Amino acid sequence: MLNTIFTIAQNTFRETMRDRILLAALAVVLIIIAFTLFIASISIEQDVRMIVDFGTSAIYILQIFVAIFIGSMLMYKEVEQKTFFLILPKPIRRYEIILGKALGLTATTFTVTLLSTLALFAILLTKGATLFVVPILLSVFLSTLEAMILILISIVFSGFTSPILSAIYTIVFFLAGHAGESLRPLIMFPQSTVIEVVARGIYYLLPNLEKFNIRNDIVFGDIPNATSIIFSLLYALFYASLLFFVASVTFKKKEF
Repeated sequence: MLNTIFTIAQNTFRETMRDRILLAALAVVLIIIAFTLFIASISIEQDVRMIVDFGTSAIYILQIFVAIFIGSMLMYKEVEQKTFFLILPKPIRRYEIILGKALGLTATTFTVTLLSTLALFAILLTKGATLFVVPILLSVFLSTLEAMILILISIVFSGFTSPILSAIYTIVFFLAGHAGESLRPLIMFPQSTVIEVVARGIYYLLPNLEKFNIRNDIVFGDIPNATSIIFSLLYALFYASLLFFVASVTFKKKEF
């Protein structure tokens, strides 16, 4: 089973890394990171913080792009190219395909994130700003966990709809996941029982993606403690496992 999952993940990684859209997006992010030098040059005593702010934001946008738009195409390409007709008759379980695809795209996300982060470190090195290395690594690590969740969400939707709709639905989940904290007033100070129940249901059902957002904090030197990092990791693993189960059930019912 592990060999099968690894093979699928490896093939997915190779295919996605050759994607021209992905390479173009990576090139744009690297250009933006390089451009932060110019932005920093026109700021007053905030040059390093500007580089960190723009750099981490560019890396985050690249991760979300890969998770949503490349992820929404994963299953569709297999069906369109009729690859499943060659794979499924063999003794390969469908959940192995899903796990392999998710791991492969996660590896792709990690690779482009690593390249972008190294470029950002190179820029900071020219400024002698080594104090931001650990905060940036923590920020990138947490945003990678968020990207992993979005990859699985896009796979869930791609199991029963088109790539365009899958991307749209995933974007909705992405926006709602970052807006979940706005429901807290409705939970803490409900105007009615119905509103409280609905707000609680939405709040706990949707992924709380703000748990992985520390980009604004690290700019000012604030980093979360180890307990918070571990809790975010466990939360991501739990939610990813739940999404994997849903994707497996959805994919199992799909006819090819």
